[in-house]
Amino acid sequence: MNISTKTEYAVRALSELALRSTDKPVSINDICKSQNLPVKYVEQLFRKLKQNELIISIHGAKGGYQLAKEMNIISLKDIMLAVDENYVTSVCSGNPEGRTHCIGLPCGFKQLWDEIKEHMEQYFDSIKLSQIVAKL
Repeated sequence: MNISTKTEYAVRALSELALRSTDKPVSINDICKSQNLPVKYVEQLFRKLKQNELIISIHGAKGGYQLAKEMNIISLKDIMLAVDENYVTSVCSGNPEGRTHCIGLPCGFKQLWDEIKEHMEQYFDSIKLSQIVAKL
C-alpha cells in the first residue's frame, strides 16, 4: 500500500504541531524547518486541514496554527480525507468498459476490493494523532 505525499506531509506537520501544542500558535515555517518539509506545499495542505476543521489559524505577528481538536480525536482517516481526495481507491470501479481484464458484472472481485477498502478505512479511523505522536 502506498501512502501519498500529501498524507505523509500532513501527518508529519500535524504531529509537529501536536508535539508543540501549547497555548501559543506555531508557524508553518517552524513546523517545516523542524520536519524538513517544503513550506509552499504545507501551506496548501494547511488550507485543506483548516477547511476540514482539523486546525485553526491565528492571525497577527505572533500568529500561526493550532490543532482545532484534541489529538486523541483526530484520526488518520480525518487527515487523509482532508488532504487526499483519493486516499483509498478501489482497484475496480465496477465498470467493465475500457478494462481489458474485466469479466463483466456482477463481479465478485469488486465486492472483495470494496470490503478491503472498508476495512482499511476502519483501521485508519482507529489510529489517532495522539498514537502517532506517542511513537515519535
